[in-house]
Amino acid sequence: MLTVAAGAAPAADRLDMPLTATWSGIGLREWADRVAAAAGLPVVVDRRLDPDTRVSLDCRAEPLRGVLGRGAAEAGGDVAVLASTARIVPAGTAATIVAAESARVAAIRGLPPRQRAALDERRPWTWPAAARPRDLIADRAAAGGVRLAGLDSVPHDHLPAASLPEISLAEGLDLVLAHYDLRVDWRTGPGAAATGRVVAIDSGVPAAAAGVAASIARPRAPARRGPGGPANAARESFTLRAQAPLDELLASVAGRLALALDLDRESLQRRGIAPGEIVRLSVKDASREQLLDAILDPLGVEWRIADGRLAVSAPAPP
Repeated sequence: MLTVAAGAAPAADRLDMPLTATWSGIGLREWADRVAAAAGLPVVVDRRLDPDTRVSLDCRAEPLRGVLGRGAAEAGGDVAVLASTARIVPAGTAATIVAAESARVAAIRGLPPRQRAALDERRPWTWPAAARPRDLIADRAAAGGVRLAGLDSVPHDHLPAASLPEISLAEGLDLVLAHYDLRVDWRTGPGAAATGRVVAIDSGVPAAAAGVAASIARPRAPARRGPGGPANAARESFTLRAQAPLDELLASVAGRLALALDLDRESLQRRGIAPGEIVRLSVKDASREQLLDAILDPLGVEWRIADGRLAVSAPAPP
């Protein structure tokens, strides 16, 4: 059972927190639960991954983001860092999940204040083993006073027990639906109630995002500490070839770097830069900093990493 202290959220002080631990041949879900408890960060294992896949890791003061990445790799998966959770997902799906979250945030931002407030309300969410996802979604939506269509597309299934900290209504629904490649598309509804429809996770989300993420080569693992000496300073390196809209590319790269994306679209537009502007680049064996510079320097756009987030904005016009 995944249990995390109430109020926990994936801030960078958690993702950058050094973790020292050894796990030898434990199941993926058990490993995720232990990491979650140690970090105070919900770690969700996607149902499409075998929860009994054996994980063996030896970490010595390794940042949590690296530990999550290595654990996910043991199961043949990736990590998607979302607003309040880290998710271990099948390889090639992280970028789509991150992009779907960006689409949800943008849709909710355009709703009337009262409807937006209902979707942003945060509550803990707990359910027992063998809970049915369709029932969980319907009950959560009803408790939040929102209208939800398309529940017939949620398969008959059973989920393992979970106990999540405070999470927004909208994010919680998508957290469950993502197990089935689904999400909620929110629209302005009549009266005070927000209205959503369960749709395919990539509905309204550009398909280029997944392809971009797949083309970012997995970083080299950090060097191990030598006996009696300091760790060898092996750096992560990335190889990327891309031709994609700027916002999709950044969402994909942020997901691959285990960072949440804060894209200041208004600042870009003030400088005449469309968030959907096509970016073309090819980099090889680049550091994280060189990768981001290669994407953003030609546009005159600035970036900063802090608190587990990649903040991207354009400077004010002179």
